Amino acid sequence: MLIILAATLFAPLLFAVVTVATRTKPELTVADIQARLAAEPPRTYVPISRGW
Repeated sequence: MLIILAATLFAPLLFAVVTVATRTKPELTVADIQARLAAEPPRTYVPISRGW
């Protein structure tokens, strides 16, 4: 029982430490995504079907 409790409490801590240690680039923000979309040329609408 004690081993299960220790593993349950230790696993999230280990996961957080590994995640912080391996993160090298910042996460995407809404502003980053909007800037990328604004930089793309506009696309023409091509319908998939005729609708009937």
